[in-house]
Amino acid sequence: MRIVVPVKNVLPNPYQARKKMDREGIRALADEIRENGLWVGALRGRMKGDKVELCFGHRRLAALKSLGWTEVEVEVAELTDEDMAGQGLAENMQREGLTDIEKAEGIHMMLQRLIRAGTKETDAFARVSRLLGLSSGWIKDLLSLLALEKPVQKAIREKVIAGRTALEAHRLGGKEMVQTAIDKKLPVHKISALAQKLRRIPDEEVRERVKADVIRGRVVVPEQVQEKARVLLKGRKPKPPSDLDRLLGEWVARVRQWSTELDELMLYKRFLAEPGRADVLKSEVQKLSARLQRLTS
Repeated sequence: MRIVVPVKNVLPNPYQARKKMDREGIRALADEIRENGLWVGALRGRMKGDKVELCFGHRRLAALKSLGWTEVEVEVAELTDEDMAGQGLAENMQREGLTDIEKAEGIHMMLQRLIRAGTKETDAFARVSRLLGLSSGWIKDLLSLLALEKPVQKAIREKVIAGRTALEAHRLGGKEMVQTAIDKKLPVHKISALAQKLRRIPDEEVRERVKADVIRGRVVVPEQVQEKARVLLKGRKPKPPSDLDRLLGEWVARVRQWSTELDELMLYKRFLAEPGRADVLKSEVQKLSARLQRLTS
């Protein structure tokens, strides 16, 4: 149901993820409300005694206060603590641009509450994933931001760097690489390309030397990684990396996984014989087979 309550009687959501609001954004939202009014359902919450505890709509409430409104219509429903946390976070993520750190903190709070209530961790992840419309992989990446150093978290919270970019940079070279990504304004795809080029350097010592230059910001273009490695490798006797056995083990596991997944296509083998249907698949398989032959011959 919808009720009209004094603005002063609207309380914040105790489970909200947002830590601060952008003043310019609130001012722009206030201008929009002044011109077009407040749409139905803009504020949603639950009764808390004779007051209303807001589920979502905190920015809109702040805009109304700046406009001097004394009363506001709120959609009131029976909401559990889980509803308050989940619906509030989902609404904010869809409409109001939470930082990745705020998303991570909100998700962590929801997961912990579900687990304390007796939900298995895997089931809790699945519920949060469905509610927010996020993949479990991205949820895990977001949560990993909470393990980063405080200065890195602060940079993400203040939108100096995006969470995904910071995470990719941190995986490559810790907080020093994050700072380099900030200083050099490196996008996530370029950091990924730098990491990929580094992995392709066959000599471990050379790889570490080039990596050090990348982390310090001396090399920030993927093609420069190849060039620097080529210079350093000239005249050196190739040495196998110390983790070669681990790398081979990982590839053996991947090939076995591919073989297992191939069983799914085997069910449709009789349909693949139709002219043209499997041409692309055949072409890619032939290329892969040829490369594997060169690798192992």
